Amino acid sequence: MKKGSPDFATSIRWQTVNVISQVLLQLIFIMLLARLISKADFGIMSIALVVVGFVEIFAQIGIGPSLVQKKELSTANIRAALQFSVALGVVFFLLLFGIAPQVGEWFLSESLTGVLRWIALSFILSSIALVPRSLLIRKMEFKKLFGATLIAMVLGNLGIGLYLAYLGYGIWAYVAALLSQNALLGIAYWSFNLTPMSGFFGKWKWGDLRSMLLYGGKSTVFNWFNYAATKIDVVVVGEYSQASSAGNGWATTGIYDRSAHLMSLPITILGKLGDSVLFSGMSALQSNASALNRVLIRGLGLIGWIVIPGSLALAWFSTETAVILLGMEYAEAGPVVRILFLSVAFRSLIKLADAAVRATDRLIPAIIIKAGYFLALGSSAWAALHWGMGLKGVGWAVVGCTIAQFCIYFFWLFLAFKVDIKCAIRAILPGIICMVIATPGFWAISAFGPEWQSDEGGLDSMALGIRVTLVLGWTLFAWCIGALRYPEVLDGNDPELRKKWTGYLPKPLVNFMRK
Repeated sequence: MKKGSPDFATSIRWQTVNVISQVLLQLIFIMLLARLISKADFGIMSIALVVVGFVEIFAQIGIGPSLVQKKELSTANIRAALQFSVALGVVFFLLLFGIAPQVGEWFLSESLTGVLRWIALSFILSSIALVPRSLLIRKMEFKKLFGATLIAMVLGNLGIGLYLAYLGYGIWAYVAALLSQNALLGIAYWSFNLTPMSGFFGKWKWGDLRSMLLYGGKSTVFNWFNYAATKIDVVVVGEYSQASSAGNGWATTGIYDRSAHLMSLPITILGKLGDSVLFSGMSALQSNASALNRVLIRGLGLIGWIVIPGSLALAWFSTETAVILLGMEYAEAGPVVRILFLSVAFRSLIKLADAAVRATDRLIPAIIIKAGYFLALGSSAWAALHWGMGLKGVGWAVVGCTIAQFCIYFFWLFLAFKVDIKCAIRAILPGIICMVIATPGFWAISAFGPEWQSDEGGLDSMALGIRVTLVLGWTLFAWCIGALRYPEVLDGNDPELRKKWTGYLPKPLVNFMRK
């Protein structure tokens, strides 16, 4: 099974729709769920999901990325991957089911034990869905992925999860939403891949799996450190809050976890796009160094244009963001969210680098960088809490370690891909220009915009809505000015593509463009 040339335009359109719809549906789910279950429930669930996420990376051993990255893929490879992944899913379900009491004891929570044992079923559900999902990504059939996601999230999260939360099932509504969503995704992925999956019970040889495991092993270690590095701060906060009288138990963990979740939303969009479209496309181009270089530079410019002014807006108006998405009771998370949002631009660009190193199998140096970030963040977050710096101190630890990782990662990546530093700076310039344009507007909105919070802690919904509308409008204005002055962020200097999209613009705007 050969990997065809990717249709980037169509793929990016559909996967963008897919990812944005996921984020929006997840936002709606979390916004409503935050008003139906307690902060403590969120705290317990956050640790449970972290534990499951750690284990799940090993439960897959990089089978999914291997199916996408492999140049030549046979039916025997698919059959071997499918049977092996399902067997691993069962093994790791039994493993987590068995160690759940020890994890619950470590975090001083019997509730965590029960939650982990139920969520362990997701290993089996995910293993069944892994191969058909990877084949859809390999073939860049993101329209089908969008359909599967829409069905699973609407029925699983918004239907089953919220209904059970409304009935008062608390954390178990969250668990049910997760399991039902995974089950529905698996059913949908299989329905789109019935023909390739028809040989599930056929024979296969060790050689059909060995080459995928060689790449998958490195990918697993990379993914583990990558995931661990983004969750170690939540684990440290959870353990400290439960063990220390200075903490506030699961409620503190819930506040920090929701703050980190808000920070991760824009990264999730770019990360999922990078993990599917960019990873699949770069894998197809892995033998063409010049083409890879162009994709990397274009991605750097596009992501920088979006996230640099966007992250500034989120950081400046962090309390408003927390209240809108989570409710007034999370207003206290505003200062922590503000600090964490300062790292959004850097983490988003790191996602681009992740896609490049995975597609070209430059995983060993990347693993070393990720491991260093993991150790640095874990130790600095622990120190911040034990030195009395609280959740803000953990936030600053995240920002500092993220900036350090970004600098080291891209210095090595530019050397490995022979990227011209001047080209990289020119690529990122539109994002910086947008930030400069956005800054005075954000200051004016912050200083003179309507006050939405009273001294008694009350909420003026209309004033909050006006302020948020002004922020969105000004951010959009900054993006438009940046795109008009630097149209290459949208079309990569492709004359045909530029002719198409500029044909819809008034002549004065076309004349405003930098030639």
